[in-house]
Amino acid sequence: MEETYTDSLDPEKLLQCPYDKNHQIRACRFPYHLIKCRKNHPDVASKLATCPFNARHQVPRAEISHHIS
Repeated sequence: MEETYTDSLDPEKLLQCPYDKNHQIRACRFPYHLIKCRKNHPDVASKLATCPFNARHQVPRAEISHHIS
C-alpha cells in the first residue's frame, strides 16, 4: 500500500489532461496546466465540475455527486 501512495505523489508522474486527451502533464505542473487549459477549452470546461475536496479532480457534472460520496 505504501508503494501505491508514493507513486501517486511522484512529481514526475504523467497525468492526462481532462480538457485535451492528447496532453500528458507532469504531476508537479498539473494544477497550472488545468487553469490554462480550462480557459482554452470553455466548451469542455462547461461540461466538467471541480471536486470541492481536490481541485485536480475534474468530473463530468452528472457524476459529481457520486464522486463526492
